[in-house]
Amino acid sequence: MRPTRPAAAIVAALGLSLLAACGSSGTPATQGATTGGTAAVATPLPGAVGIDAVTASGPVDFKTAPKVKFTAKPVSTSTVTSHVLVKGTGPESTAKDTVFIRAQIFNGTSGKLLDDGYGKGRTAEGFRLARTDIVKGIAKGLTGVQRGSRVAFTIPPGEGFGSAGNTNLGIGPTDTIVVVADVKSVRTGLTEITGTQRPSPAGLPTVTFPDGPTKAPTVTIPKSAAPTRTEQATLIEGTGPAVQKGQTITAQYHGVLWKDGSVFDSSWQRGTPADFPIGVGAVIAGWDKTLVGKKVGSRVLLVIPPADGYGAQGMGDKISGTDTLVFVVDILDAY
Repeated sequence: MRPTRPAAAIVAALGLSLLAACGSSGTPATQGATTGGTAAVATPLPGAVGIDAVTASGPVDFKTAPKVKFTAKPVSTSTVTSHVLVKGTGPESTAKDTVFIRAQIFNGTSGKLLDDGYGKGRTAEGFRLARTDIVKGIAKGLTGVQRGSRVAFTIPPGEGFGSAGNTNLGIGPTDTIVVVADVKSVRTGLTEITGTQRPSPAGLPTVTFPDGPTKAPTVTIPKSAAPTRTEQATLIEGTGPAVQKGQTITAQYHGVLWKDGSVFDSSWQRGTPADFPIGVGAVIAGWDKTLVGKKVGSRVLLVIPPADGYGAQGMGDKISGTDTLVFVVDILDAY
Protein backbone atom coordinates (compact mmCIF):
# COMPACT_ATOMS: atom_id res chain seq x y z
CA MET A 1 0.00 0.00 0.00
CA ARG A 2 1.55 3.24 -1.12
CA PRO A 3 0.47 6.32 0.83
CA THR A 4 -1.52 8.96 -1.00
CA ARG A 5 0.24 11.86 0.69
CA PRO A 6 3.91 12.81 1.04
CA ALA A 7 5.92 11.13 3.75
CA ALA A 8 5.96 14.33 5.78
CA ALA A 9 2.18 14.27 6.04
CA ILE A 10 2.26 10.72 7.40
CA VAL A 11 4.93 11.72 9.87
CA ALA A 12 2.73 14.55 11.13
CA ALA A 13 -0.25 12.23 11.40
CA LEU A 14 1.73 9.93 13.66
CA GLY A 15 2.39 12.66 16.23
CA LEU A 16 5.71 13.13 18.05
CA SER A 17 7.00 14.03 14.63
CA LEU A 18 10.59 14.36 15.74
CA LEU A 19 10.67 10.64 16.41
CA ALA A 20 9.01 9.49 13.21
CA ALA A 21 11.19 9.48 10.13
CA CYS A 22 9.82 7.71 7.08
CA GLY A 23 12.75 6.21 5.24
CA SER A 24 14.70 5.17 8.34
CA SER A 25 15.73 1.56 8.21
CA GLY A 26 16.97 -1.18 10.45
CA THR A 27 15.48 -3.48 13.04
CA PRO A 28 15.24 -2.23 16.61
CA ALA A 29 17.92 -3.59 18.88
CA THR A 30 18.58 -3.37 22.59
CA GLN A 31 22.11 -1.98 22.54
CA GLY A 32 22.30 0.81 25.07
CA ALA A 33 18.67 0.42 26.14
CA THR A 34 17.59 0.13 29.74
CA THR A 35 16.50 -3.23 31.10
CA GLY A 36 15.12 -3.10 34.60
CA GLY A 37 17.07 -0.12 35.90
CA THR A 38 19.91 2.10 34.81
CA ALA A 39 21.52 1.11 31.53
CA ALA A 40 25.18 0.34 31.28
CA VAL A 41 26.90 3.70 31.28
CA ALA A 42 27.99 4.93 27.88
CA THR A 43 30.87 7.38 28.00
CA PRO A 44 29.77 10.87 26.93
CA LEU A 45 31.53 12.37 23.99
CA PRO A 46 34.54 14.60 24.77
CA GLY A 47 33.47 17.86 26.37
CA ALA A 48 29.90 16.62 26.94
CA VAL A 49 27.87 15.02 29.70
CA GLY A 50 25.68 11.90 29.68
CA ILE A 51 22.02 11.19 30.27
CA ASP A 52 22.52 11.32 34.05
CA ALA A 53 22.65 15.12 33.66
CA VAL A 54 18.94 15.08 32.82
CA THR A 55 16.44 15.03 35.70
CA ALA A 56 12.65 15.21 35.77
CA SER A 57 10.31 15.81 38.70
CA GLY A 58 6.57 15.55 39.14
CA PRO A 59 4.05 12.70 39.16
CA VAL A 60 3.80 10.09 36.41
CA ASP A 61 0.04 10.57 35.99
CA PHE A 62 -0.04 11.16 32.22
CA LYS A 63 -1.75 14.48 32.81
CA THR A 64 1.04 16.57 34.32
CA ALA A 65 4.10 17.42 32.25
CA PRO A 66 7.35 16.62 34.07
CA LYS A 67 9.69 19.43 35.06
CA VAL A 68 12.82 18.56 33.15
CA LYS A 69 16.19 20.04 34.06
CA PHE A 70 19.65 19.77 32.54
CA THR A 71 22.21 19.95 35.35
CA ALA A 72 24.93 20.35 32.71
CA LYS A 73 25.22 20.70 28.95
CA PRO A 74 25.78 19.63 26.27
CA VAL A 75 24.32 16.13 26.63
CA SER A 76 25.93 14.05 23.92
CA THR A 77 26.54 10.30 23.67
CA SER A 78 27.75 7.99 20.94
CA THR A 79 25.07 5.35 21.59
CA VAL A 80 21.47 5.32 22.76
CA THR A 81 21.81 5.61 26.54
CA SER A 82 18.90 5.32 28.96
CA HIS A 83 18.17 6.05 32.58
CA VAL A 84 15.07 5.05 34.54
CA LEU A 85 13.86 8.06 36.52
CA VAL A 86 10.74 6.35 37.90
CA LYS A 87 10.50 2.58 37.90
CA GLY A 88 7.33 1.01 36.51
CA THR A 89 5.71 -2.38 36.86
CA GLY A 90 5.00 -5.36 34.66
CA PRO A 91 6.93 -6.97 31.81
CA GLU A 92 9.63 -5.06 30.02
CA SER A 93 8.90 -4.08 26.43
CA THR A 94 10.46 -6.02 23.57
CA ALA A 95 10.73 -5.40 19.83
CA LYS A 96 7.38 -7.19 19.43
CA ASP A 97 5.52 -4.58 21.47
CA THR A 98 3.81 -1.24 20.96
CA VAL A 99 4.72 1.29 23.65
CA PHE A 100 2.37 4.16 24.46
CA ILE A 101 4.05 7.28 25.81
CA ARG A 102 3.72 10.93 26.57
CA ALA A 103 7.09 12.52 25.98
CA GLN A 104 9.06 15.71 25.81
CA ILE A 105 11.91 15.95 23.33
CA PHE A 106 14.93 18.23 23.71
CA ASN A 107 18.04 19.27 21.84
CA GLY A 108 20.81 17.89 24.03
CA THR A 109 23.23 20.62 23.03
CA SER A 110 21.08 23.60 23.97
CA GLY A 111 18.49 21.96 26.24
CA LYS A 112 15.76 23.54 24.09
CA LEU A 113 12.35 21.84 24.10
CA LEU A 114 11.65 20.68 20.54
CA ASP A 115 8.36 18.82 20.95
CA ASP A 116 5.92 18.60 23.85
CA GLY A 117 3.75 15.51 24.08
CA TYR A 118 1.94 17.18 26.97
CA GLY A 119 0.87 20.12 24.83
CA LYS A 120 -2.74 21.13 24.31
CA GLY A 121 -4.74 18.48 22.50
CA ARG A 122 -2.03 15.85 22.76
CA THR A 123 -2.58 12.39 24.19
CA ALA A 124 -0.47 9.27 24.65
CA GLU A 125 0.95 8.10 21.34
CA GLY A 126 1.90 4.56 20.38
CA PHE A 127 5.09 3.33 18.74
CA ARG A 128 5.33 -0.23 17.45
CA LEU A 129 8.98 -0.92 18.07
CA ALA A 130 9.42 -3.27 15.11
CA ARG A 131 8.51 -0.56 12.63
CA THR A 132 11.18 0.39 10.12
CA ASP A 133 9.86 3.92 9.51
CA ILE A 134 10.61 5.43 12.91
CA VAL A 135 13.95 6.73 14.07
CA LYS A 136 16.02 3.77 15.24
CA GLY A 137 16.90 5.55 18.47
CA ILE A 138 13.29 5.71 19.64
CA ALA A 139 12.89 1.95 19.21
CA LYS A 140 16.09 1.32 21.15
CA GLY A 141 15.22 3.81 23.87
CA LEU A 142 11.78 2.32 24.42
CA THR A 143 12.98 -1.29 24.48
CA GLY A 144 13.08 -2.67 28.02
CA VAL A 145 10.68 -0.12 29.57
CA GLN A 146 7.77 -0.90 31.87
CA ARG A 147 4.26 0.44 32.25
CA GLY A 148 4.15 3.44 34.58
CA SER A 149 7.85 4.21 34.25
CA ARG A 150 9.54 7.49 33.38
CA VAL A 151 12.68 7.11 31.32
CA ALA A 152 15.18 9.54 29.88
CA PHE A 153 17.32 8.51 26.93
CA THR A 154 19.58 9.95 24.29
CA ILE A 155 19.43 9.57 20.52
CA PRO A 156 22.81 10.39 18.95
CA PRO A 157 22.95 11.49 15.29
CA GLY A 158 23.80 7.97 14.11
CA GLU A 159 20.56 6.65 15.59
CA GLY A 160 18.52 9.71 14.61
CA PHE A 161 18.76 11.99 11.59
CA GLY A 162 22.37 11.27 10.71
CA SER A 163 25.12 13.73 9.93
CA ALA A 164 22.70 16.01 8.07
CA GLY A 165 20.59 16.65 11.17
CA ASN A 166 17.20 18.23 10.59
CA THR A 167 17.27 22.01 10.48
CA ASN A 168 13.48 22.25 10.21
CA LEU A 169 13.21 20.55 13.58
CA GLY A 170 16.09 22.45 15.16
CA ILE A 171 18.52 19.52 15.19
CA GLY A 172 22.07 20.14 14.00
CA PRO A 173 24.40 17.53 12.48
CA THR A 174 26.17 16.87 15.80
CA ASP A 175 23.23 17.33 18.16
CA THR A 176 22.10 14.50 20.39
CA ILE A 177 18.34 14.30 20.98
CA VAL A 178 17.13 13.83 24.57
CA VAL A 179 13.77 12.19 25.24
CA VAL A 180 11.95 12.13 28.58
CA ALA A 181 9.08 9.66 28.25
CA ASP A 182 6.29 8.57 30.59
CA VAL A 183 5.22 5.05 29.62
CA LYS A 184 1.45 4.66 29.81
CA SER A 185 1.25 1.09 28.58
CA VAL A 186 3.04 -1.71 26.77
CA ARG A 187 1.01 -3.94 24.45
CA THR A 188 1.76 -6.86 22.14
CA GLY A 189 -0.32 -6.95 18.97
CA LEU A 190 -1.37 -10.02 17.03
CA THR A 191 1.16 -11.77 14.81
CA GLU A 192 -1.43 -13.62 12.73
CA ILE A 193 -5.19 -13.92 12.25
CA THR A 194 -6.96 -17.01 13.57
CA GLY A 195 -10.49 -18.29 13.07
CA THR A 196 -12.53 -20.01 10.40
CA GLN A 197 -12.57 -18.10 7.14
CA ARG A 198 -15.90 -17.51 5.40
CA PRO A 199 -16.20 -17.98 1.64
CA SER A 200 -16.00 -14.85 -0.48
CA PRO A 201 -19.38 -13.51 -1.65
CA ALA A 202 -20.46 -14.48 -5.15
CA GLY A 203 -18.74 -12.46 -7.84
CA LEU A 204 -15.73 -11.50 -5.68
CA PRO A 205 -12.25 -13.03 -5.71
CA THR A 206 -11.59 -16.18 -3.68
CA VAL A 207 -8.82 -16.18 -1.06
CA THR A 208 -6.84 -19.14 0.25
CA PHE A 209 -3.77 -19.41 2.47
CA PRO A 210 -2.06 -22.60 1.27
CA ASP A 211 1.08 -21.87 3.31
CA GLY A 212 -0.67 -20.68 6.47
CA PRO A 213 -1.66 -17.23 7.78
CA THR A 214 1.88 -15.92 8.06
CA LYS A 215 2.53 -16.28 4.32
CA ALA A 216 0.98 -14.44 1.38
CA PRO A 217 -2.43 -15.69 0.25
CA THR A 218 -3.50 -16.92 -3.16
CA VAL A 219 -6.14 -14.65 -4.70
CA THR A 220 -8.19 -15.97 -7.62
CA ILE A 221 -10.00 -13.38 -9.73
CA PRO A 222 -13.40 -14.36 -11.21
CA LYS A 223 -13.85 -14.32 -15.00
CA SER A 224 -16.20 -11.35 -14.93
CA ALA A 225 -16.10 -7.59 -15.13
CA ALA A 226 -14.73 -5.74 -12.14
CA PRO A 227 -17.22 -4.02 -9.81
CA THR A 228 -17.74 -0.33 -10.49
CA ARG A 229 -17.89 0.58 -6.81
CA THR A 230 -15.86 -0.45 -3.78
CA GLU A 231 -16.85 -3.86 -2.44
CA GLN A 232 -15.84 -5.37 0.88
CA ALA A 233 -16.27 -8.65 2.72
CA THR A 234 -15.16 -9.66 6.20
CA LEU A 235 -13.74 -13.15 5.77
CA ILE A 236 -12.84 -13.54 9.45
CA GLU A 237 -14.53 -11.44 12.13
CA GLY A 238 -12.06 -10.34 14.79
CA THR A 239 -12.79 -10.10 18.49
CA GLY A 240 -10.67 -7.04 19.25
CA PRO A 241 -11.72 -3.40 19.51
CA ALA A 242 -13.12 -1.59 16.48
CA VAL A 243 -10.67 0.49 14.46
CA GLN A 244 -11.28 4.19 15.05
CA LYS A 245 -10.75 7.09 12.69
CA GLY A 246 -7.34 8.66 13.29
CA GLN A 247 -5.75 5.51 14.70
CA THR A 248 -2.76 3.78 13.15
CA ILE A 249 -3.42 0.21 12.08
CA THR A 250 -0.87 -2.57 11.91
CA ALA A 251 -1.76 -4.86 9.03
CA GLN A 252 -0.55 -7.59 6.77
CA TYR A 253 -1.89 -7.02 3.27
CA HIS A 254 -1.67 -8.44 -0.24
CA GLY A 255 -2.65 -6.43 -3.31
CA VAL A 256 -3.35 -7.76 -6.81
CA LEU A 257 -4.85 -6.32 -10.00
CA TRP A 258 -8.31 -7.49 -11.03
CA LYS A 259 -7.35 -7.54 -14.72
CA ASP A 260 -4.71 -10.27 -14.43
CA GLY A 261 -4.21 -11.22 -10.76
CA SER A 262 -0.66 -9.88 -10.74
CA VAL A 263 0.75 -8.77 -7.39
CA PHE A 264 1.55 -5.07 -7.14
CA ASP A 265 2.28 -4.83 -3.40
CA SER A 266 2.39 -7.24 -0.47
CA SER A 267 3.58 -6.83 3.10
CA TRP A 268 3.43 -10.62 3.45
CA GLN A 269 5.96 -10.96 0.65
CA ARG A 270 8.22 -8.39 2.33
CA GLY A 271 8.05 -10.39 5.55
CA THR A 272 6.83 -7.67 7.90
CA PRO A 273 3.48 -5.96 8.63
CA ALA A 274 2.96 -2.31 7.81
CA ASP A 275 1.47 0.61 9.75
CA PHE A 276 -0.87 3.26 8.34
CA PRO A 277 -2.92 6.12 9.77
CA ILE A 278 -6.51 5.29 8.86
CA GLY A 279 -9.53 7.46 8.18
CA VAL A 280 -7.54 10.67 7.73
CA GLY A 281 -6.68 10.65 4.03
CA ALA A 282 -3.17 9.24 4.42
CA VAL A 283 -4.04 6.12 2.38
CA ILE A 284 -6.36 5.48 -0.55
CA ALA A 285 -10.04 6.24 0.01
CA GLY A 286 -10.98 2.59 -0.42
CA TRP A 287 -9.06 1.74 2.75
CA ASP A 288 -10.35 4.71 4.72
CA LYS A 289 -13.96 3.94 3.77
CA THR A 290 -13.83 0.25 4.67
CA LEU A 291 -11.36 -0.38 7.48
CA VAL A 292 -12.61 2.16 10.01
CA GLY A 293 -15.01 0.24 12.23
CA LYS A 294 -13.55 -3.18 11.50
CA LYS A 295 -12.42 -5.15 14.54
CA VAL A 296 -8.81 -5.96 15.29
CA GLY A 297 -8.26 -9.61 14.40
CA SER A 298 -10.36 -9.37 11.22
CA ARG A 299 -9.45 -10.50 7.71
CA VAL A 300 -11.04 -8.28 5.07
CA LEU A 301 -11.34 -8.63 1.29
CA LEU A 302 -11.50 -5.32 -0.60
CA VAL A 303 -12.18 -4.63 -4.27
CA ILE A 304 -11.41 -1.00 -5.07
CA PRO A 305 -12.04 0.73 -8.43
CA PRO A 306 -9.82 3.64 -9.53
CA ALA A 307 -12.11 6.29 -8.04
CA ASP A 308 -11.38 4.99 -4.54
CA GLY A 309 -7.84 3.92 -5.42
CA TYR A 310 -5.15 5.95 -7.15
CA GLY A 311 -7.47 7.69 -9.61
CA ALA A 312 -6.88 8.33 -13.29
CA GLN A 313 -3.17 8.93 -12.71
CA GLY A 314 -2.55 5.41 -11.37
CA MET A 315 0.55 4.68 -9.32
CA GLY A 316 4.00 3.84 -10.60
CA ASP A 317 4.59 1.32 -13.38
CA LYS A 318 2.21 -1.39 -12.18
CA ILE A 319 -1.10 0.40 -11.52
CA SER A 320 -2.75 2.23 -14.41
CA GLY A 321 -5.55 4.75 -14.16
CA THR A 322 -8.12 2.10 -15.12
CA ASP A 323 -7.00 -0.68 -12.78
CA THR A 324 -9.29 -2.11 -10.11
CA LEU A 325 -7.38 -3.18 -7.02
CA VAL A 326 -7.99 -6.26 -4.88
CA PHE A 327 -6.66 -6.41 -1.33
CA VAL A 328 -6.63 -9.01 1.40
CA VAL A 329 -6.01 -7.21 4.72
CA ASP A 330 -5.35 -8.82 8.11
CA ILE A 331 -5.81 -6.23 10.87
CA LEU A 332 -3.30 -7.09 13.60
CA ASP A 333 -3.61 -4.01 15.80
CA ALA A 334 -4.93 -0.46 16.01
CA TYR A 335 -3.40 2.23 18.22
